[in-house]
Amino acid sequence: MIQTSDDEFGYDFETDDEELLIQLASNHSPPPKQSTNTLALGPAPSTDKKTIASLEAVRETKTFQEHIYRTDAPPFGFVKKTDTSTADQKEALSSPSPVDKHVAYPDLTSALQAIESVQSPPPTEVSDDDEVEFEDDRSPLQRFRAYPKRPLTVTDLTAGAWCELQYWYTLTRLPGGRKTRTPAMQQGSKVHKKLEDEVHTTVKIEIVRKEDGFGLRLWNLVQGLRTLRDTGLTRELEVWGIVDGNLVNGVIDDLSYDNPNPEFEEELSAQGSQPSQSQSMISDYFPLPKSEKPSVYERKVFLTDVKTRGTLSPISAAVIRPAKIQLLLYHRFLSDMAADKLDFFKVFRRYGLDADERFSDTFMSQIGELHDEIFFDTPTSSAEEYMELLKNAAKGNAAQGDSSTAVLEPDSSPGAPDLLKYGSLRELLTLVKDEIRLTFPRGADSLGHMLRVQYVYREDGRELTTHDFPVSPQTLDTYLAGDMSWWRGERKPAGVTIEEAFKCLSCEFAASCKWRRQMDEERVKRTQNRVNKAKKAVETRF
Repeated sequence: MIQTSDDEFGYDFETDDEELLIQLASNHSPPPKQSTNTLALGPAPSTDKKTIASLEAVRETKTFQEHIYRTDAPPFGFVKKTDTSTADQKEALSSPSPVDKHVAYPDLTSALQAIESVQSPPPTEVSDDDEVEFEDDRSPLQRFRAYPKRPLTVTDLTAGAWCELQYWYTLTRLPGGRKTRTPAMQQGSKVHKKLEDEVHTTVKIEIVRKEDGFGLRLWNLVQGLRTLRDTGLTRELEVWGIVDGNLVNGVIDDLSYDNPNPEFEEELSAQGSQPSQSQSMISDYFPLPKSEKPSVYERKVFLTDVKTRGTLSPISAAVIRPAKIQLLLYHRFLSDMAADKLDFFKVFRRYGLDADERFSDTFMSQIGELHDEIFFDTPTSSAEEYMELLKNAAKGNAAQGDSSTAVLEPDSSPGAPDLLKYGSLRELLTLVKDEIRLTFPRGADSLGHMLRVQYVYREDGRELTTHDFPVSPQTLDTYLAGDMSWWRGERKPAGVTIEEAFKCLSCEFAASCKWRRQMDEERVKRTQNRVNKAKKAVETRF
């Protein structure tokens, strides 16, 4: 089929296909009656051979089309593809032929119906998409989150707190397994970007190797921790954790030293609901003098998740639930990182990274302009000279048009000292762990046990409401046990309950959702049963 407009399609049959259809039509329909003005097939006797030949040429031409699509490959933009059809061919297709009124075509309706009945089975239900999607015996983990595909994310694990079935449809029906970007989602991203810009300055860094990409993520982690210590606030901090043996990745919206609700925390502590600290520190019994005790040692880090809303309506517990699970996961992951329980080398292997692969010169030259500590303690002149060498190497790569090959390796330049201190993921990891220890000197106990969900209005970013709650490991463990059973393929995804059917109003799969149809049928049956019981009760009285 060829697209003739935004919502209309026309058929462009090849010659062989057309002859086959004509043959099928002759077998499935009676031949058309002869008349004095037309023939069953072919042009009228008055039609010349030149006109017939031009019609055959036009039939084999293709409509001029222009496609614009987004590509993930460099140069990361829009690529335009144009067919080779000429304007004359377009004009020939669009203009009516003088012999059309002398040609009669057979009725192909029955033939097309016969072909369709052979190629596609007869419909059985309103939608059989669920059965087709469940034909694959692999678990969702194996299908969508196994290497070399990206690992699990916090979004993956919290989706079940909203609707597992909706997320299953997203994974199986939408391109790339990602939600359709709506205007509301785009506006929400703008609000988050505005909040991030209040704390951080965005700088573009060119990535040459995949190790460069993950190295940049670690440098962002370092910068985020430093910003937290310096200003008491940081945003968009990336964390990693392990759930059921699987790597999970997430980004925390907001970290600060401000307790969101100290009164609530004191109330919970008085009631014995405050989670006990994992280990007491010697400084708890023999505190240092205030003049000698670093202030960062006393402070605790509190997590906040920011959600945007387009309405001013009250927020129900069902809406808050995914955000609570999200914050509980963030708190657990960051606690494990603070306690040095996360094996970063497992993280590297899951992403297919070589911890000893040297970062590209292009990457190092750009990072070196932002972080002086990538060099060893050497005279400033030597560091500046080496930086100049790296810049020249990066320019040489750009001039050759090949960014995947480094012109200058750190130890290949004659007479250049080895000044790079963090030239690989393994070396950079030492800095990351030092920054984590400085930010969380008491390990996991440096994190506060109060979490906050903050709702802001999507239009202007003003705060609507907040919801504070304590950390509850038991709640998270119970939820993950049920959610991971679906990810492991031990059960099918479940839809929402009748009480939470309002979620279906914003679901793009509501029209074809089998779970929704079953719930409607069950509700109708229950109503019919109540009506029948009422009728029987009335008949019994009389």
